[in-house]
Amino acid sequence: MIINTTKRKNGFTLAEVLITIGIIGIVAAMTLPAVIGNYKKQEVVSRLKKFYVTLNQALLMSVAKNGPMEYWDFPADQNNGKQMDAFVNKYLFPYFTGLKECNSTDNDNGCRNIARRLMGGGVKSPVYIFSDGGCFSLLKGGGNSESGMIHIFYDINCQGNPNEFNRDTFAFTIRFRSGSSFVLKVGSTATFSLNDRDELLEQCTNTESSPHATGACGALIYFDGWEIRDDYPYKI
Repeated sequence: MIINTTKRKNGFTLAEVLITIGIIGIVAAMTLPAVIGNYKKQEVVSRLKKFYVTLNQALLMSVAKNGPMEYWDFPADQNNGKQMDAFVNKYLFPYFTGLKECNSTDNDNGCRNIARRLMGGGVKSPVYIFSDGGCFSLLKGGGNSESGMIHIFYDINCQGNPNEFNRDTFAFTIRFRSGSSFVLKVGSTATFSLNDRDELLEQCTNTESSPHATGACGALIYFDGWEIRDDYPYKI
C-alpha cells in the first residue's frame, strides 16, 4: 500500500488574501465614481421627468375645469407674490398632491432664501414644495389677453446642494395662445423653439448668450430622450 504523505493545501495564504483585497480595492476605486455619477444622473433625470409629467397632468385637469388657459386670471404684475399665490391656489393647487406653500415673505423656515435662490433676489413669488423634497416657483412672463408665457424654476432637492442651475435646478416654460392648447416644455424661452441638438448644446454651454439661457440645459436632457449624455457640460 502506497501512502501519500503530501499534505492537501486548504484555503488561501494571508499574502494571497491581501493581494486579492488590494485588487478588489483598486477596481472599486476605479469604478465607484462612475457608478455614483451614473446614479446621480439617473436621479436628476427621474426627478425632472416626474415633475414634467405631474405638472402637465395638473395643467390638463385645470384646463378641463377652468377652461382654456387664455381665459385664466393671470397676475396683472410680473413680480407680485400675492397675485401669483392667488393664481396657483385657483389653477394649480387643487390638482397636486403632497404640495405645500412656502411663502416668500416668511423667513422663519427659510422660504425667503429658497425664493431668492430660485427666482433672484428681487422676486417675491412663493415657493411650492413637494413631499419628496423638490420645489418650484413661477413667474408671469410677457403676453396679453390672447397669449403669454409662464416661467417655472424647479429644484429637484430644494434645500439640498449644489443649488445651481443645470445641476439640480432647471427651467420649464408654459406658452399659451388663443385658439390652441397650451404647451409645456423643459427649458427656458431661449430654447423653447429650438429643435436642433447642436443649438441646444450651445445654449446649455453658453448660459450667458441670452437673458433667458440660464436653466436651458433641461431642454437638452429632454431632447436626448430624458438622458444626460457624456457631453453634458455640467457635472451632476
